[in-house]
Amino acid sequence: MNCCAESAQTANGPLECITEGPEVDRVVIPWVHSRNPTEIRSATALEQYRIRFYSYNMGNSSEFGSVDELQGPGGRGVSFGTSFTDRFADGENCDVSFATFVETRLNFSDWVAKYLSRSSKQLDSLLMQNARREGVKSNYTRMRSFVEGLAATYNGNLKSMLAFQSSDFEEDINASLFGRLTERKLGGVPVPNPKKSFIGRSLVAKKERIKSQRGVRLCLVGAHFPISQVASALEDPEKDPLEGAKIALAKTLRTVLRKASQRNLTDDQTIIFVQGDINSRTVLRGAEVKDALLELLDDDSLQSAIQQELDLPSGRWREVVPHESAHDLPVTYKFRDKMQCQTGNSPTPGSGSKDVQAGDQYLTVGDVISKARLRSASAPEIQKTPTSSSRSRARDAESYYKRTLTDLGQEWLDRWGVAFKKHDFRPFRFPAAADRVICWCSDELYDHLSLDLPRGGYEVTHSQLGSDHRPVTLEVVMRVWSERIRSSIPLKPVRSYTEGALSEPEEPMSEVEDEDLLDSLEASPRTVASSPPAFGEIHSLSRRQLSDPCIANT
Repeated sequence: MNCCAESAQTANGPLECITEGPEVDRVVIPWVHSRNPTEIRSATALEQYRIRFYSYNMGNSSEFGSVDELQGPGGRGVSFGTSFTDRFADGENCDVSFATFVETRLNFSDWVAKYLSRSSKQLDSLLMQNARREGVKSNYTRMRSFVEGLAATYNGNLKSMLAFQSSDFEEDINASLFGRLTERKLGGVPVPNPKKSFIGRSLVAKKERIKSQRGVRLCLVGAHFPISQVASALEDPEKDPLEGAKIALAKTLRTVLRKASQRNLTDDQTIIFVQGDINSRTVLRGAEVKDALLELLDDDSLQSAIQQELDLPSGRWREVVPHESAHDLPVTYKFRDKMQCQTGNSPTPGSGSKDVQAGDQYLTVGDVISKARLRSASAPEIQKTPTSSSRSRARDAESYYKRTLTDLGQEWLDRWGVAFKKHDFRPFRFPAAADRVICWCSDELYDHLSLDLPRGGYEVTHSQLGSDHRPVTLEVVMRVWSERIRSSIPLKPVRSYTEGALSEPEEPMSEVEDEDLLDSLEASPRTVASSPPAFGEIHSLSRRQLSDPCIANT
């Protein structure tokens, strides 16, 4: 009773339910916003996975000589390799480690070969993905492959590494995912840019590890979302900047979901994790401070529009780490590439990297806004001045972002390492939580899932320099329960969107049409993943099986 009372008092948010486990009572804290929580009396964890996410937009920098120069998760460990070996905060081993490198110029082949040659390693299987190479596999002309190779040299590339223990997991070889994302077009034709894309592989647990007839499939996707339409929305004086930014992100999420649906990855047994540079942005509207992705995920009508006519089960996009508002989000962009952020609300003058403990604190969007407003009480009123033309309204919108950073002052800009060029500034360069981990799964599966965060949420490694982004790490313990731990309400459109509002423009050789054409030109049909049995089949387990203790971690 004391343990439950203490957990309830320290819980960050309302207590969802108390369940009676096989050995002890346990307190279940909500993973994300529950629409209609349902109390349950008894449930068993049929599956349990400890997944470590790592994401770093390296800013197309040539300063990094090798993977070993990258720091470990949360700044811990001597190098990036500890992402595969470090235990979780609760002392247990990591089951799956997924790393995404955006705008990277590094060659990972030698590092991977060296890692796999080690005689002893906790995670003995390592899958590599390379967006440029995936694009070459799909291209039907040598010229386009050549152009994409040149683009990768100039723009950097999107790569990922997925490590796991082969005795516990195996790859679903028919459940890979790849797609290009349009950033710019020239004469109606998408400009090849391999760093703006998404790539993914899928894992399933071996039968010895799980208590259900068929385990949950984990589809782990690395991504770099386009920014051009989001940037334009923030500068459009005729439209609501938040709505425009949300729609721009929604188009990309729809593209990912459409491709996943074509690959049969949207059934009741699959959860799709997407990590990387999602390119969400901080949106300032007068005194309001919003985050584009956060607002999109909370918009039921837009979530419904994303899935319209895709023939999907009821489900939605969610962020793995819940946040109440934009103020709570960690800033992962935009920093100076050679200056470390001294985190927290009250950085100590003159403190160096040795005084900042990795993972202790991080800079939030709220820190930037509140400090700027404390220094200038008039900042929230700037946009209330009437304007007479579109051009002047655009200047006012831009000046508000610029004025906020100006009010912050050079001292705090230096302490936090925030990049701010007064003479070359645009609203989309305002500090933001660009690098995140989101997921999509059906409501049927979601109602059986809990995701615990042993370290409380995102960790931002401020001591890793060399880019205007900072690496982001997240540790997640995902459990699949035998009974529902909530009851989700299916999405219903609240307001209508014009037909095709979230579709790509119908232009010759658009990204979507290009991909569909490539599929039709293949000599043999592409094999797609078969759909596993419905999630409800786990209820056919016997009472004796359901009463077994939760499976131990390897």
